[in-house]
Formats: sequence, C-alpha cells, structure tokens
Amino acid sequence: MSSYADWQETRAQEVLGMVNRIAVAPDIGAVWALLVSGLGQFGFERVNYGLTRGRVGTSIGDPQDVLFLSTHALDRVRAHHTSGLYRRTAEYRWVLENTGAVSWGWVHAERAAGRLSPGECAAMDEMGAGRRRAGISVSFAEGGRRCKGAMGLAAAPDESQAALDDRWPGISASVLAICNMAHLKISQLPLPVPGGCLSRRQRELLEWVADGKTMQDIQVLTGLSLSAIEKHLRKARDALGVETTAQAVGKAAFLNQMFAGPDASGSARD
Repeated sequence: MSSYADWQETRAQEVLGMVNRIAVAPDIGAVWALLVSGLGQFGFERVNYGLTRGRVGTSIGDPQDVLFLSTHALDRVRAHHTSGLYRRTAEYRWVLENTGAVSWGWVHAERAAGRLSPGECAAMDEMGAGRRRAGISVSFAEGGRRCKGAMGLAAAPDESQAALDDRWPGISASVLAICNMAHLKISQLPLPVPGGCLSRRQRELLEWVADGKTMQDIQVLTGLSLSAIEKHLRKARDALGVETTAQAVGKAAFLNQMFAGPDASGSARD
C-alpha cells in the first residue's frame, strides 16, 4: 500500500472514530467540543451552529427558542438573528431551499451573475465586509417542517476562498460526516435554550400531564397540593412563554425537555 493510501486509511479511521465518539457523547457540551476539535483537523478555526424547532415560513421563530453555539462572539451571533437581517440574505435563502454545503464565495458569484434580488443585494451591502474569512455553509436535512439546523465553518485568516474551494472536494465527505453526526446527536438531546429553562419539578409535572394524568392523579403521585401543582405548572407556562398547559407540554417536547432525566435542562432544582 502506498504512503498516500496509508494516509487516506488513517484519516478515514480518525473520522470514523470521531463520528462514533460524537454518537455516544453524553451532552451538548461534549458534542460541541468533539465537533470543534474534529473540524479543526480540516483547517476550520471558527464554527457557528443554529438549531430551531419553531420555524415558521422563512422565520426561525423566537430567537429565545433557538439553540446557538459558536466558537466566538455568541452574543453577536444571537444579535444578528434577533435583528432579522438574516431573513433578507441570499445565504439564508440557500439554507432554506437546499441540503448540503455551499462555498461562501457563492453569493458573490450569484450577485455578479445578476441572480440576487434587490433585497438580497441590499442585505449584502448592509452587512458590508463583516465576513472576511473563507468558509463553507452547511444546511442539514430535517425530519419535520418546523425544524431547521445550519452550520457555518470558517477557515484560517490566511486561506483564500479560492484555496478552500480547491481543497473542499477532497475533505467534504469527512467534514460533512462529522457535521451531520453532531447535528443529529444535538437534535436528540435536551436543548438548553433561554426560552425553555424548566426546573426539575416543572418537567416532572408536565410529564405527568403528558401521560394523561388528571390534577387529582398528580396530587396523589407527587404528594403536592392542587394549589402547589398549579403554581408549578403556571411557572412552567411562563418559562416556556405559552398560555396553556397543553402548549407547555408541546413546546417542552419540541425542545426535548420531556422524559429526559432529572438534570436535562441544567436548571436549578426546587
């Protein structure tokens, strides 16, 4: 076997090992650390990730319900999406309409060819020269119409987009395998978003409601008074930003907070 073939086999085994470690990671923090480490081996120094389960049309829903992960300036990432500017960009349109990966040079080529709308050109001008690095955007396939996940991968400052595009075909399968596994794993875990922070007791009571238990049943099962049960359910509704307990059950389920273990949300216990 040639030295190049040996290198390819070694790299393939490294990627398989990374994918397997991500698959059994216990929490989002561990998945994120493995993802960032794995992508770093392919020259990507910055990573942004977003996952929503509240997509409506072209909107990602309430940013408070979206999981954002980033290796840098997470507050700026969240502010960008809170502003709504993202909805007017050609890159976001691509993410909604496609699955897979696209070069960050794509938008410049599309504009030069006259294929961007006036609104997309205006959004591009408004963002200015904020994106100075070369990179790749990844749009993930989803199993539900209200879900959407995407990732941005930025190369080192001294790598041009042309250079990254030249080497992308040789690394794309490995990079996308790592990204897809990380996304699938995160999608299965409780999402620690600001709009879904439940206490242990709040989760417990919502789970009993989801099981079809009446207030009287829950009183017997927990030993709590009816007023205490309603108090906890009211706080759960407030935490989730919904009006009814049925809506709270639905949203908690969307956020993978239901039946996820006593410490799933990372919030304080009662």
